[in-house]
Amino acid sequence: MRFYLRPLSFLYDQVVGVKNNLYDKGVIGAYKAPVPVVSIGNLTVGGTGKTPITDFCLKELVAQGKKVAVISRSYRADASSPCLVDVDHPFAARYFGDEPVLLAQANPQVSVYVGPSKWRTAKYAVEKGQYDLLIVDDGFQHRRLARDLNIVILDATESLANYEVLPEGRARESWQGIGRADVLILSKCNLAPEEQLKQLEARLPKDKEILYFGYEIQQCRNQKTQATVSRADLKGKKLFLVSAIARPDVFEKMMGELGEVSPMSRHFRDHHQYTADDVKNLETQFKKSQADYLISTEKDAVKLRQLFNDASLLWSASLEVAEVGKKGRLHEIINQVLR
Repeated sequence: MRFYLRPLSFLYDQVVGVKNNLYDKGVIGAYKAPVPVVSIGNLTVGGTGKTPITDFCLKELVAQGKKVAVISRSYRADASSPCLVDVDHPFAARYFGDEPVLLAQANPQVSVYVGPSKWRTAKYAVEKGQYDLLIVDDGFQHRRLARDLNIVILDATESLANYEVLPEGRARESWQGIGRADVLILSKCNLAPEEQLKQLEARLPKDKEILYFGYEIQQCRNQKTQATVSRADLKGKKLFLVSAIARPDVFEKMMGELGEVSPMSRHFRDHHQYTADDVKNLETQFKKSQADYLISTEKDAVKLRQLFNDASLLWSASLEVAEVGKKGRLHEIINQVLR
């Protein structure tokens, strides 16, 4: 099947290459914000673990007393113009987008802005507030917004074949695009087979700084009571999982290390907008599965909890990231931009 998609991938790659070349030569200009801009992005269409690393960065910057704004796109959301995310909006995830709402909820001291165009949203943000730094969520391919630091995340569990350009693979641009990155982060290193990790490392440019991050689910939180269950509490339990993310296989693998994943678990298309009928069906399937817990990702929980008649049925898995080696190095690099 991939062979037949190759001509389409070639055409897609040519179009993207022309666009990047025009930016490289300055033929197409970019908006330069009056404050430092850090882009956290990737090469593939999703599932690299970008949101947890963005959250990791935000928490450190807030701890340092920095005033930070996040710039995100209102992907598959209702917001049609730049706006500040309001987590108290009755349908926040549907209006602003699931990931921006998740980041805003997790970091109340941070202003999260969304809009159809990142550069226009960045311009809107600096007009509305005074910030020390803008972090652009998923900004690597959005070159209309100039940035001072390009962080690119590569998923260590991703098959190297998936780095072929769309539609043959999952890459938004060719591997050569990594040349624009300042820092490369290999995510989910603890979940990748050693040989696969070595193969990925062998492809990386030698002139780039490489950082490693591990991912782990430490606990699950009830969406009504806010009670938590630990990893130990889930041992031997049957888990009914629901997700609408790019890499549900990784989520299921992580949860499978904690308990028994029900074969009746459900996953939907990335960024799926859940409906009341979806939730009704999930409740029915959960009961049929005789699982002990119904668990979603945190990103899915921001959309699902308002649709459950009894939100106490829903638990979300709390994903934590940690640097593997070079502790604090990512923060050092970001702080260099602030000086």
